[in-house]
Amino acid sequence: MGALYTIYIETGDKLQMLDITGEVQRLAADSQTVSGICTLFVPHTTAGLLISENRDPYLAGDFFRAFGQLAGDAGNYRSLENNFPAYLLAGLVGTSTTIPVENGRLALGAWQSIYLMEFDGGRKRKVRVKFMEDR
Repeated sequence: MGALYTIYIETGDKLQMLDITGEVQRLAADSQTVSGICTLFVPHTTAGLLISENRDPYLAGDFFRAFGQLAGDAGNYRSLENNFPAYLLAGLVGTSTTIPVENGRLALGAWQSIYLMEFDGGRKRKVRVKFMEDR
């Protein structure tokens, strides 16, 4: 039982960090979930979901610099689509997350936001969002 939604996002850049918190919060209100959980899932192998700081304007650039050092394009990768770094980063970041819902709102920390992490854009992406009410 519970409401299931899909958020559609078109990314423009190869690497992007897109804040989707506002849209997920609007869905929480629409779902009328007062107390429960919200689970998000990205059904893509080259994108991920991350909960992180929302006030630092340099954070996205720092993430992508670190990701570049970790999985740069210069590796001797053999993936058929020639985008192994995107697969690696999506695997490390993860494709799902769960957030408590309290009093009809996402129970995120004061400085937390939910980000769609694009590692192989621009693409048409979707995020599946499921709300489940406590019994």
